[in-house]
Amino acid sequence: MKKLMAPLFTVSAALVLTVVPTTAQAAGTEDGAALVTAENEIIDQLAPLGWPGQDSENFYPGAAGHADADAASVVWGTRGDARSYQVEAKCAQFLTASLKHAYTWATDSWFTDGIGFRSPSSEQYYDAFTDTGAGGALEDMSDHITRPSAQRVQDLHAGSVIAVKYLDGSEGGATGHMMTVESIAPFERDGDRATQEYAVTVADSTSNPHGVALSSKTSPHWAFRDTRVEGSPGATTKEWSGAGRGTVFIQADATTGKPTGYWWGRNEAAFNTVANRPMVFVDITR
Repeated sequence: MKKLMAPLFTVSAALVLTVVPTTAQAAGTEDGAALVTAENEIIDQLAPLGWPGQDSENFYPGAAGHADADAASVVWGTRGDARSYQVEAKCAQFLTASLKHAYTWATDSWFTDGIGFRSPSSEQYYDAFTDTGAGGALEDMSDHITRPSAQRVQDLHAGSVIAVKYLDGSEGGATGHMMTVESIAPFERDGDRATQEYAVTVADSTSNPHGVALSSKTSPHWAFRDTRVEGSPGATTKEWSGAGRGTVFIQADATTGKPTGYWWGRNEAAFNTVANRPMVFVDITR
């Protein structure tokens, strides 16, 4: 694998968090809880700023009103001091910073030895997670990254990581998308017995929320509200960018359980097939 160096991102001194594994957290044991905790902390601590107040501290570079940038800044501050936290990062950068904050093993060396980049893009994450050959990237990362062989949507759980690669291009030049699962529930969307859909709540950094924030009180978006939406049912709404929580709807083959595609949000009509936007699921292990 060609080893290249991506731009460094800036993080707080707290980024290297001392974590002492317990017996139950021995090497190879699934443990994505620390990743979920790290991402929830920064999202929840920024929340009191509201919108648009949060926009100066939490945004996706290149989104409306913000200049694009290669470098990122992700800062875990002091609890209770919202403005001491900061996210100026795209999805893959946010995941990388969160992994580094949550786990002592997630160092620059670990990323460059396994993936080839200190700050991988979504495409580079996907390629690494699907490089299953002997001596490949997944083998290099196998001490802390496990790829479930079944790749069934129903097996996703809090702490699972979803990597999507865009083969059909995207506005803004994104190469894919990275998400951390927080919860999953069956959700019948199309009435087709050959498929099963799931509502998957995720933490991520996006240029636009999951779902269209319509002001109508009857909009299905409100049942799956994204934290990057300003407003309330029946009132004026506005969408913002940056780190937050939302719900993506993944369709699976009813027989194999493997993903067939996804909808970005509850009331979004566009269905992204795995032929155009393949996805892979991995777990974090110790």
